[in-house]
Amino acid sequence: MDPMDTGMTRSEGAKAAADAKRSGHVDAAAALYRRLVASEPENVAWRLRLADALALAGWTDDALGLRQAIASWAAATGRPLVALIATLPDGSAAHLVSPHLKGSPRLGSVLRSAPPVLQKDGPLPHLDPEAALPELPSRPAREPQAPIPLLWPMPLLSALDFAQVQALVPHLSRRSLEAGEILLAEGETADALYLVAHGVFDVQKNDPDRPTVSLSRLSENGLLGEMALVLSRPRTATVRALTEAEVLRIDLVGLTTLAAATPEVRKVLEDFTRQRVLQMLAATSPLFRDLEPSARAALLKVFTVREIPSGALITRQGGEGKALRVVVSGRVEVLRAEADEPPARIAGLGPGEVFGEIALLSGNPATATVLATEPTVVLELLREQVDAVRQTHPTVDACLQRLSESRLAEHRFIFADDDFIEEADETSDDDEAAVSVLDLD
Repeated sequence: MDPMDTGMTRSEGAKAAADAKRSGHVDAAAALYRRLVASEPENVAWRLRLADALALAGWTDDALGLRQAIASWAAATGRPLVALIATLPDGSAAHLVSPHLKGSPRLGSVLRSAPPVLQKDGPLPHLDPEAALPELPSRPAREPQAPIPLLWPMPLLSALDFAQVQALVPHLSRRSLEAGEILLAEGETADALYLVAHGVFDVQKNDPDRPTVSLSRLSENGLLGEMALVLSRPRTATVRALTEAEVLRIDLVGLTTLAAATPEVRKVLEDFTRQRVLQMLAATSPLFRDLEPSARAALLKVFTVREIPSGALITRQGGEGKALRVVVSGRVEVLRAEADEPPARIAGLGPGEVFGEIALLSGNPATATVLATEPTVVLELLREQVDAVRQTHPTVDACLQRLSESRLAEHRFIFADDDFIEEADETSDDDEAAVSVLDLD
């Protein structure tokens, strides 16, 4: 496609520019990116990609000057992640983000809303290849006009000081994605996490009972990929770019070293992970997915976190079923005894899996014993908390009743025994003392 074709739309121009760059036609790519910048001056992705094309074409000084201009503008207008990725791999812009780091008197506590990504696919303007770039906007879209005393933090990085960020720079890299491109694929091995500097992403999960479920959409200042790293398991969802996007990648080696030396980093990642587990549970579990939004929010709000040491007894077969639990990290084994036979293992449950729902929902004794086989963190929903939500949200009661009946039917089929529920035994005080309860907040 002719880079000066005036009938081209922005989406066509973006594809043509990416194709030209991949095929080595860097002059054509640079001309197209220049036109994209002219059509969307606030879109930093086009400027960054123009700098890439200029560097590949041998215009090293022009590329460096453009990156430095982007970094300075981004730092001055509250987009520190853009400032940081603009000068990777050397990280020469690290000092520009220092006001957003730990200990800064200007650092705020709430992440900013992302500026909107323009969706209208308008025509590309005709530009002479040597035409000057449009001026950078004075501030990102939707930036408040009044002076702001505090700066927006960055996800994760604002928990670090300047020396820690400098040490992390060798483990940082930039990744550019086109609209429709997959950043993370469900089931793949986790080797990094990502911070969104620009663009919009859709987080999706496969569901065997339904079409693919959209869990959330993330944009600027979003954190992606932390769940698999914290839980030491394959990716739990697929993340696809809905627009052109720019992300900051932190590799596993750097992240592991940093988390070991910095407790705040580990806590930030665990907090994000717990939020993701709840979000995934709300979208995929039969307990939540048929509830109206207000009822779902009420149930999710009353989950607490329980930390369980390896070897601890969580639930005893025949004992009182006190809670529904979701594994966040670690692993548990489910054991069941039949008649005079010793207990047999019937399942191993890992992160994201649910247990305890039958006894909780039906009021009957627990149908199996559950043990932690390694240090484990679970999200817990107690019976009294469920009962309180039922009183204010009648639809919860109906939904729980349906789920209880469904799960009981499943278990009767599995065990081929309509009388499998045994008499309750009291759980010992020692068993209860084996775990400690933490507030989710």
